[in-house]
Amino acid sequence: MADTTPAAAIDASLCDRYVIFLDIDGVLLPVPRFTFGGGDLSPESVQRLGGLITHLGGREKVTIVLSSTWRNSPDSVARLNEFITRHAADTVPLVRCGTDNGTVLVTQVDYYADDPTEQRLVRDRVDEIERWLHTHVVDHPEAIAGRWFAIDDMKLDVDARMADHFLYTQTDVGITDEDVARATEMVAAFPAPAEAATRAQRALQDPALKQEEIRILEVLLERKAAEAEELRRQLADTAADLARQRELNKEAEKNARERERRLEDVSYRLALYDFSKRHETLREAVELCEKITGPDRKAMNESIRTVVNLLREKKELEKRVRADMKKANSKK
Repeated sequence: MADTTPAAAIDASLCDRYVIFLDIDGVLLPVPRFTFGGGDLSPESVQRLGGLITHLGGREKVTIVLSSTWRNSPDSVARLNEFITRHAADTVPLVRCGTDNGTVLVTQVDYYADDPTEQRLVRDRVDEIERWLHTHVVDHPEAIAGRWFAIDDMKLDVDARMADHFLYTQTDVGITDEDVARATEMVAAFPAPAEAATRAQRALQDPALKQEEIRILEVLLERKAAEAEELRRQLADTAADLARQRELNKEAEKNARERERRLEDVSYRLALYDFSKRHETLREAVELCEKITGPDRKAMNESIRTVVNLLREKKELEKRVRADMKKANSKK
């Protein structure tokens, strides 16, 4: 955004220039009725634009600012500049900037109350043009001073802010010689460079523009505060979810340990039953354990468990040895 602080000064030598806010579809690219855009740029249309720019003093005296949705596509801007270079390189400057896509502050309007979609399209485009004017006071003082106009196939002049600064073109025809003549008449009423410099200097110190900047910052701050509050809420929800998940995990781990303990107990009891049938000493120890109590029984149980576990390990080891031997024999 251009510097608009009171310490800045207007370069009066810039005030003999013009700014054109340019739409593309319906201006340089005629769009037949009952279609939805597309097609080719018109050499005749861009040459007519070049003729208008020549009347304004030539391509060095004019800045084209894209207000068209083409500004949102680098490929479209490149296509437009290639077309200008091919058909009007000596008369039309290349496009190097566009209006912002949307504005922080939205103007309240009611000129198309029965068609909210069209009303929004017109209002947004005018808001974007006005915002560009307000943020380029120093680098384009000619614009804030009134040496600007927009060319569009939307009827932007339903908005009072476009009065005496708008050239309407017919969508399916594009810019015509008659349109160029009307634009020539319109710019004749624009302020002369010296008057434009005076107006631009006043705009530079306009409290209303400063207040607009303050309001924009306030709105952005409010949005950031709302975003921060939403993030805090999400963080609190996430913390609560994590706490619940930790509790669930603890419960799941507890249940898993209990299942593992039960499975191990079942496995141990099965092994004890199996080995007791094959080992008389073990069977006698189990029978003895049933008859004693207290610490002696606990000690006996631990001894029995140790023996059973050793027998289980022995059985598993024998199983692996047999498998290895079988594998070795199969390779002979």
